[in-house]
Amino acid sequence: MTQQEKRQVPIVDKFQKPRNTKQTLKRLLNYLLAFRAKLALVIVLVLISSISTVAASYLLKPLINDYIGPLTGTNPSGDDYLPLIRFLMVMAGIYLSSILASYLYNYQMMKITNSVLNNLRRDLFNKIQDLPIKYFDTHTHGEIMSRFTNDVETFRQAISNGFVQFISSTVSVLGIFILMIVLSPILTLIIVLTLVVMFLIIKKIGSNSAKFFKKQQKELGEVNGFVEEMIEGQKVVKVFCYEENIVEDFNKKNENLRIAATDANTYANIIMPIMGNLGHLNYAATAAVGAILCINGMLDIGSLASFLQFTRQFSQPITQISQQINAILAAFAGAERIFEVLDQPKEF
Repeated sequence: MTQQEKRQVPIVDKFQKPRNTKQTLKRLLNYLLAFRAKLALVIVLVLISSISTVAASYLLKPLINDYIGPLTGTNPSGDDYLPLIRFLMVMAGIYLSSILASYLYNYQMMKITNSVLNNLRRDLFNKIQDLPIKYFDTHTHGEIMSRFTNDVETFRQAISNGFVQFISSTVSVLGIFILMIVLSPILTLIIVLTLVVMFLIIKKIGSNSAKFFKKQQKELGEVNGFVEEMIEGQKVVKVFCYEENIVEDFNKKNENLRIAATDANTYANIIMPIMGNLGHLNYAATAAVGAILCINGMLDIGSLASFLQFTRQFSQPITQISQQINAILAAFAGAERIFEVLDQPKEF
């Protein structure tokens, strides 16, 4: 089959919605579970980091009420500062343990990620060797190459950041929520109402973002395949004076990619500003209501300071999860394309 004829073959690798999302997730987890011991260590380190951060924020309450408050309005001696200094050293130790654990789990997760990508490329390359000639006749070289480059690389962000971020955010949100109830149920109600609004927004934007990310991956594969074929077939193009037709075809495919990428990243990029502004509004409302409670003797200053710190930390994990949704959606889009190749029948 000539290069010219191959360009006329319709591309049958259309990006469809996953037929079995659970099965796709299970297959992805199989690659991760090959490193169970390292993953277990990562989970332990993530828990240490998250719990330490939450605990240190809660210690603001006794720091202000029991150590700083009694010193205000007095003329303390040097000995009076010793309990405060010891308490600050304890808080510093907790923060340092969180930083150390964070460094170690990021380092381990990077090693796991690269090993998973290595195994995935190996399986994909081995599968390519067993495919029949018909498959290569109906799929452009660049489109197949995109499985090794674009689709495999989508896992890097999803695995290295998405996995640990999900665990860290879940632990942080649960821990912070429990301590916020302990500090002030009234202020916690404000947080819950804001949280409901955040989830509704993420659900709406995420559903639209998923659709366009799948389309973006499909269009990117077609552009890469087209460019690859044109580079290999330049002699044929020159002989038949096909340059204008090639430019026109490329412009159409490139424009389709631009539209798909614009739509996908538009939804992806508006999540962060929306979540950030909601977080600021939530913080301002919490501070105002908390001040009223303090004036009326229903809340102490230390509890309010600790709660306000939790308010910032509570919205941050939710915002981070919303950001990781885009990476996860892209990873699933790439996974569908990779597993489609791995599921192709072998040539006997």
